[in-house]
Amino acid sequence: MLETRDAEGSPRYACVIAPSGVETRAPLPLIVFFHADGDNPTSVDKETGLRKLGATWNLTGDPAHTGFIVLAPQGRAFKTPSQAERERGTKTYTPIAPFDVEFTGEDNVDVATVDAFVDQLLEKKLVDRRRIYALGASYGGHMAATYAMMRADRVAAFATFGSDAPPAEWACPGPPPPAMAIYRACDDMFSCESVERWLRARDAASAQTGFLRLDEASRDEPHCALRNRCSAKKGAINHARWPKSREADLLRFFAGHVLAIGADTPTTERPATQTGPAGR
Repeated sequence: MLETRDAEGSPRYACVIAPSGVETRAPLPLIVFFHADGDNPTSVDKETGLRKLGATWNLTGDPAHTGFIVLAPQGRAFKTPSQAERERGTKTYTPIAPFDVEFTGEDNVDVATVDAFVDQLLEKKLVDRRRIYALGASYGGHMAATYAMMRADRVAAFATFGSDAPPAEWACPGPPPPAMAIYRACDDMFSCESVERWLRARDAASAQTGFLRLDEASRDEPHCALRNRCSAKKGAINHARWPKSREADLLRFFAGHVLAIGADTPTTERPATQTGPAGR
């Protein structure tokens, strides 16, 4: 576990899952996992197979660097509009988001805290900085997308499960960072239609985007579910069910993306990235 204090003086921690003998395999790829609302970093072990896969999966193509590290920071709680409220355009807010994705200034406390944790691993020479990825579930997916956009010099690609477009928007030259969206045809929190509006927007911005539209059994589903076949109960269950059987697809996507940086590039350098209004 890693610990630090954020810019507001609050104690912060993150769980680190590394394969056995990581020092002899380093540097390894890093997946920064942003947990869902109402959850915590232990969801990496409770809901995903990333610990087991991290010991054997090769994202680099080099047998000497088999495996990857997972960094799971603890979130906080922010008032963020629910899916239904955003679609209605109301200003009623519900405290559900685990990370601050509404504020995209350089002093975003959550972004800076994740930077601090990543830097700790880099200082130990455990991480291949060309292969840092962001991954998030539900509102954690918004943070994965936001972190990837705000740290486009650091994150090679990101992926989301059960998440639509984040509040932040890409406003830099060139396309947004590569992304993979995994989502259910029936989802009561972030509807299939909402996710696909985001995917079309990314296509219009020439962004590299992979996607998996899944049914309740995590099989490929050709269409979004009809509303009369997607009850609130079924959609809520689907939203919370991590697609464990499709993690190989996710890892293959990450393996295909390597950040093009020089070996001497300082890790503290940041691009002039503006991903939305620099304020709340």
